[in-house]
Amino acid sequence: METADRTSVPSPMRRATSGRLGLALAGALLLGAHGCGRDTVAQTRALPSSEVVDQHCRELIGAPRVEEVTEGVFVAQGYDLANTTLIQTPEGNVIVDPGMTRARAAQARDALLARAPGPTRALIFTHSHIDHVGGAAVWVEERERAGDPPVEIWATANFEQHLLKQYGLFAPTEQRRGARQMGRDVADADVPCSALGRRVDIEGALNSGLRMPNKVFEGQHTLALGELTLELVEAHGETHDQLYVWIPERALLLAGDNYYHSFPNLYTIRGTRPRPVDDWIRSLDAMRRRAPEHLVPSHTPPLHGRAHIQDVLTSYRDAIQWVRDEVVRGSNRGESVEQLVARVGLPPHLADKPYLQELYGQVDWSVRAIFSNELGWFDGGAEHLYPLADDARARREIALMGGPQVVLDAAIAARGAAQGPTRDDARWSVHLLARLRAAHDTTWPFDQKTIERELASSLAAVAEGVHNTNGRAYLLQAAHELRHGARAPENPELEDAVLAGIPVDRFLEIMTVRLYPEQAIEVHEALAFEFTDVARRFTVTVRRGVAELSEGEPLPGTPAPVATIRVDSLTWKRLATKRESAAAALAAGRMVIDGSKAGFLGFMRRFDRA
Repeated sequence: METADRTSVPSPMRRATSGRLGLALAGALLLGAHGCGRDTVAQTRALPSSEVVDQHCRELIGAPRVEEVTEGVFVAQGYDLANTTLIQTPEGNVIVDPGMTRARAAQARDALLARAPGPTRALIFTHSHIDHVGGAAVWVEERERAGDPPVEIWATANFEQHLLKQYGLFAPTEQRRGARQMGRDVADADVPCSALGRRVDIEGALNSGLRMPNKVFEGQHTLALGELTLELVEAHGETHDQLYVWIPERALLLAGDNYYHSFPNLYTIRGTRPRPVDDWIRSLDAMRRRAPEHLVPSHTPPLHGRAHIQDVLTSYRDAIQWVRDEVVRGSNRGESVEQLVARVGLPPHLADKPYLQELYGQVDWSVRAIFSNELGWFDGGAEHLYPLADDARARREIALMGGPQVVLDAAIAARGAAQGPTRDDARWSVHLLARLRAAHDTTWPFDQKTIERELASSLAAVAEGVHNTNGRAYLLQAAHELRHGARAPENPELEDAVLAGIPVDRFLEIMTVRLYPEQAIEVHEALAFEFTDVARRFTVTVRRGVAELSEGEPLPGTPAPVATIRVDSLTWKRLATKRESAAAALAAGRMVIDGSKAGFLGFMRRFDRA
């Protein structure tokens, strides 16, 4: 991050990874190449019922409220997806995770300040998920307007990279899938809450109140605020930029998202890299060593009592390790990922824990994520190396089953027969309809719309038996989109204060994948950029359908640029986010084109600016 102060203390996350090779060698020597025979441990899935979900929404999420956890520590719950915590110190209030949207963050702020009035001394982001940072502006804008020194905003050094990935190369995909996970168009009656908190206001989040950190650290950093000590500790888990906060004078630990009242989300279906499972276990062990009397997660209610918290954290980390170890053991025995998904659950002593119900994360999703993270997409089955294309395979399967009308009738009949908590017949119906959708031919007696209409009904039938709030919302939102069409992903409106903290090369990196290759397959041209305020020069070269980005001197073989753009970095960021037009920037003299204006315009027309 170009503008943030940085401190560094050796991180246990980095030290821990160095022993993996030794551990693997030791395991091979002790156990040999094959596992020993053993009795099978019963495993089960902690799948919640609708009654469990209703009770969870009513009692653990509940109405907006403020709880005083211990002296001078207040938690606003139920205002948004994430909790917001206020810590009173002699130097002012410290705010941890200021929420997702301006409107809801303002409500939480007012409720907290009614209990603990005072100026804002600092903000702490436990990590970069937008539900934890999007409301930051409401705590700092008054200082900004007054021209006072900025409020300190603390995060780990990985914050920027992790945040910008969500708005980077795969942003449209993640936004589209994220809207499904949150059930953008799904009625509250069908999904009354997220398992983590109040359902999100997606439209409200587009008016972002995000602020970038101006203080970052690695490993550990201590804030001494009068008689209170706040220890900020890097603790990778649900994200690679996670931290927890330890206040020894209060025996209180703020856990971020490394603990909440649900089986953890070791993989999120909105799409991201698999979570660092081994680091998550280590982070929970580090939290156990603190022996807190009070544990404040960033989702779901606080926990109290040293013995109770020890039991919860120990069971939580054991559940993660159990699933991880079962994937390792099963893979080493030759089980495929599908066999692992069908078999792996939790042992009864963990599956019975109310905080390990699969309300938010799921064991089967976690199995897939751990497998692919460690071994990649290929499960070892030779039959999966060179399969037929999916549409060709679907056509042959449908023909083998008697033709498209037979398969359609079977899918509709299966949906009608769907009963029981697993809704197996409805799932079979979805499978059959998905094969019809993949193979559809215009010669068939029904059109693609018919398939999509029936698929929507079958997805909704599956959802009736799903009470994981992410999975249920995703199914119902997908059904809605099949019936009514999908809305295009919308980008949040980022203010200048946020844009200023994002390195300009991030915007150019995104530009490379926005090229229309079909318009550039015979093109070899370059465009140079000089960002006058940060003294950085880049070249974007379009070469036969590929856009190459380089900084400094152009790479060998780069043609002379059609033009050089001289512009300050903030103006270019505003142009890239459609907050300003090129015509306005040129008229104001904040952007200058040195060279062919027609060449510049022709070059830029080959890129998608949606």
